[in-house]
Amino acid sequence: MITQKTVDTGEPSTTRVQDVISFDNDQFVRDLFEVMNEILANRDLATYQHTLRVAQIAQAVGRELGLSEEDLTILELGCLVHDIGKTAIPDDVLLKPDLFNDQDRRIMEYHPLIGAKIFASRLRDDRITNIILRHHERLDGSGYPQGLHGSEIDIFSRITAVADEFEALTSRRPYKTPFPVSTALRILHNEAERGTLDSSIVEGLSRIASSLVLKNPTLQPTGHFMDEIEHFRRDTFFKDTLSELYNYRYLLVLDDLKVLGENDTAGYLLLLVSFEGMGRFQVENGVIVASQVHDEIGYRLRDVVIRYREKRENYDGSVILFRKHCDYLIYAEENSEKDLEKFILSIREKVNLTQEEWGIEANCYRAWFSRATSIEKAMTRLFSLQVEDAESCQTKTPDLS
Repeated sequence: MITQKTVDTGEPSTTRVQDVISFDNDQFVRDLFEVMNEILANRDLATYQHTLRVAQIAQAVGRELGLSEEDLTILELGCLVHDIGKTAIPDDVLLKPDLFNDQDRRIMEYHPLIGAKIFASRLRDDRITNIILRHHERLDGSGYPQGLHGSEIDIFSRITAVADEFEALTSRRPYKTPFPVSTALRILHNEAERGTLDSSIVEGLSRIASSLVLKNPTLQPTGHFMDEIEHFRRDTFFKDTLSELYNYRYLLVLDDLKVLGENDTAGYLLLLVSFEGMGRFQVENGVIVASQVHDEIGYRLRDVVIRYREKRENYDGSVILFRKHCDYLIYAEENSEKDLEKFILSIREKVNLTQEEWGIEANCYRAWFSRATSIEKAMTRLFSLQVEDAESCQTKTPDLS
């Protein structure tokens, strides 16, 4: 556990000024921070973009609160590397687009300790290390990693905490649409009232939030080859090792990244192959046999997908097969649903073959959507067809003759 004294946030003494690295004049030090930033960008571009926005927000708030130019520079550099510890977090946690379980959360909460350890023995100015270490601390002691209270948390870390949360609330994430600025501020004010965030800093942010204009990130991962590496990491995270099929949530991530529709197709088809009889088949034949049969069904569907798939640069072709529990979901791009008639027929033939060979009942649900329709809305509509069909079957009067 890293322990450090509480930093005096007043004007530095003459002795301290001599000890502090001159960030304004030392280009070498600034270059080192840019190197650290590029390392973070190559590890996780989304985290890098987040740190740039946090740095801009924190500087704007610090300026509103009257911090000196030196303090603003410290604040900027500290925010740029406040998440540097995430370079050591495994992909299974770092890239997880869903809610964390307890172990995920514990692993992620190590990142301030990891980042602070990198800088603690290398900078004579504790303020940057403190920003890295304490930006998730909360005034009431509910934060991490040390559970600090009130005055134990320096002003730089308090500002970073507010900027960090504001950026997270107002930015788009997989499975999360961005909150409006007004909603984000209301959430921050509620937290300040509960005693977790500094109310004076939240007030300072409120005064400038409506006029805050953030610059777009300019740094990109080194070299064009990094695009392929990033795609591989992303694809591998969502792909089942044994079946080599994607989890259906990957489609939401691709939509969030704005890479779908690469060839300007007019729209897309979502097709759900639902195996209502799989549960009974598993009971009658055992888990191992049912798993083998389910995989075989997936291989057959994948063969159809590969036959009709056209090349795409940023994702796995114009037609993609996903697993959704015991069901399979297919995404297919085209200019019209009519253009996919042969493909749909081939899928139905494989589904019918499944029922003939193993007696597993299956239904196909499909819907066509324009390119402007988000995948989230399209999925909601498609799954509602499945629910409506199930409810319709339940309300039918049984034939007792």
